[in-house]
Amino acid sequence: MNRRAFFMMTAASAIAGIALPHMAQAYTSITFSPQEWDRIRKTDQTVILNWRASWSLTCQIKLELIAKLIGENPAYSDLTFVDINWDTFGQSIMTNRMKVTRRSTLVVMKNGREITRIENEPFERKVRALLDAALAA
Repeated sequence: MNRRAFFMMTAASAIAGIALPHMAQAYTSITFSPQEWDRIRKTDQTVILNWRASWSLTCQIKLELIAKLIGENPAYSDLTFVDINWDTFGQSIMTNRMKVTRRSTLVVMKNGREITRIENEPFERKVRALLDAALAA
């Protein structure tokens, strides 16, 4: 499918209020807010922070990969995913402190420290390795 057709189908489905099958939400996640982050940080949860933009094809590919991997290994669904809207928080203090320089970044955190991250790498082996590291943390 060429880009123009993809964007036209996406726009048409958004206007019509329907979702394309491959555009569905890939996993259960918490929407980032400073208050929500303060609450999560006080727990012992392993957290995957996902800086993403709804318009980014790379971010969409990551969603699909995570959904596929959760289907293959249900233990991944026990992880806490936090979606951070790049358009809203891309220039935030937290994003700057975490040294996140682009959307499509996944960061695994546990007890206030970073375990691992991937930036702009929508490859199954990379996402699987990140999820495995999150489970092992």
